[in-house]
Amino acid sequence: MLILITALILKLSLVLGFNADSKSNVAVYWGQASAGSQESLASYCQSSDVDIVLLSFLYAFPGNLGLDFSSACSSSFGDGLLHCDQIGQDIKTCQSQGKKVMLSMGGAIGSYGFSSDSEAEDFATTLWNTFAGGSTSERPFNDAVIDGFDFDIENQNPTGYAALAKKLRNYFNSDSSKKYYLSAAPQCFYPDASVGDLMNNAELDFAFIQFYNNYCNVGTHFNWDTWTEFAAGAPNPNIKLYLGLPGSSSAAGSGYLSDMSLVQSTVNSIGESANFGGIMLWDASQSFTNKVDGKTYAAQMKSILNSISSESTTLQSSTVASSTASSLVSSSTIASSTLSASSSTSFAGLSAVTSSFVASASTTSDVSSTPATTSSISQSFASSSAFDVSAISFTSLTTSLSMSSTLPSSHAHAQPSSSSAPAVIYSTSTSSAVSSLLVSTSSSSSKTSASAFSVVLESSTSVSTSAAASSSKAPTTTTPVSTSATTSSSGSETLTPTSSSGPGVSTTILAPTNVPTFVPTTTSTSAPTATSWAHTRAIELNAQYAAGQLNGKSSCSDGEIVCSGDGQITICDHGSWVYTECAVGTTCFAYDFDDTVYTSCNFAYMRSSFV
Repeated sequence: MLILITALILKLSLVLGFNADSKSNVAVYWGQASAGSQESLASYCQSSDVDIVLLSFLYAFPGNLGLDFSSACSSSFGDGLLHCDQIGQDIKTCQSQGKKVMLSMGGAIGSYGFSSDSEAEDFATTLWNTFAGGSTSERPFNDAVIDGFDFDIENQNPTGYAALAKKLRNYFNSDSSKKYYLSAAPQCFYPDASVGDLMNNAELDFAFIQFYNNYCNVGTHFNWDTWTEFAAGAPNPNIKLYLGLPGSSSAAGSGYLSDMSLVQSTVNSIGESANFGGIMLWDASQSFTNKVDGKTYAAQMKSILNSISSESTTLQSSTVASSTASSLVSSSTIASSTLSASSSTSFAGLSAVTSSFVASASTTSDVSSTPATTSSISQSFASSSAFDVSAISFTSLTTSLSMSSTLPSSHAHAQPSSSSAPAVIYSTSTSSAVSSLLVSTSSSSSKTSASAFSVVLESSTSVSTSAAASSSKAPTTTTPVSTSATTSSSGSETLTPTSSSGPGVSTTILAPTNVPTFVPTTTSTSAPTATSWAHTRAIELNAQYAAGQLNGKSSCSDGEIVCSGDGQITICDHGSWVYTECAVGTTCFAYDFDDTVYTSCNFAYMRSSFV
């Protein structure tokens, strides 16, 4: 009986299609072909291992829209906006298979952002008409209607996204023909500098949390509890949190989990959270070409998720059977109790679809009563980069030179197939030594060159590059600090920040984007030591923060992150400081790891080690 009920429940789930409340959903980003090539969108949707596909990316907005899906689409309208007939057909194919297809906005590189809430609200109309249930003359996917929008914002400019999400909700509510979704892809440190405001002020359905290329990866300082604390007080307390992982070792610089037993134990633990929704993978091309024990990485993830869902289903099926039996006993008791005028019977039962029930019967007559039975179970995440900025180590060359950055380490959903300008991202690497990095530069053509270079941190910080071949095209981005560049005919280039740095000066180093096959060699310690320059610098910064001095300057640079005197994380936005409370149980402070200094919200009990 239990086997039959379990089989019927599983079969019913297939018939009904996508279940947003499931804990076994797998979401994959598609479009950037980070493995070097990719299959069609429809081919991935044919797999039972995928539930949500995020089209990546809409990298330019709100002005002239810019879409990039690598080689999957090359036709365009007269104004340059991509016109993707095949992707439009594939979206319909995916939806017919019960998959949800969402459009991801942003990415690690791109020209996007808003100057005000009103500008963002106006853009909601453009999104609705161009990709969703509205209409306009130019629709990249023709009459295909996507299932929602994903905010993979990574440029540290949070302005307008909460207002945009709220306006989109209004449009969604006007269309009763289908269900739409909104999601975000934050870095694992909390709050995320780019989408933190959005997540705290607008209702989102999913959070695809990037637990890679960060200090808070699985197996290091994994901070899932911080995110469940967030969910408890989120505008949508039922938001589903996804464990975001690289689809292969080449999909990111750190965070890839090759040990399936570690993935299983992690999912078993975090799956106990009511907000757990599944696993997100960067990206489809990586997770389907990577084979582990004869199965694709995506299939392995789905199997692990199904294992906890099967356990839940089995227990729920047991509840159904037990509830039925108890109901029969209760009915019998009721019938017997009617024979006695002094007898009374009471029973209570919860729905069989829940994970627990209580069935009881009692009578004052000689009819036997059924004791209460309870069965319960509770079940408890942009983006990829080729190297892990946080893993880059710097060994001090001289004890007299001490520098620190002010941004949390991260580089998420890279777009290896797109760029038309030097693409840069914030790095939190701080050092006084030499380490290998990778930079992607480009000319006005569709080809760019990926260049390996060494960073030598001296009193006048300089970055030298030597050319190495690679092909890619990327959207335009702007460099948050002023630099001067000298390029020789041989292709080598030197980038020198206009501001010099010296002992004790805080410096933000810009780490360029990269191709997804490069992993730097590092030599580092695994934990802070009381004698390291980084540990000393973290202590100095915390003293500065405690004194209310923020960055110690009269002005700030956009994206700069410091702590306030009362432990709020403080982000510079358009030259002004924006204060945000850390999650319950965490506070903002500087800390060091692997000879690198970080500033972000972290567990409050750890702060005493860095003051």
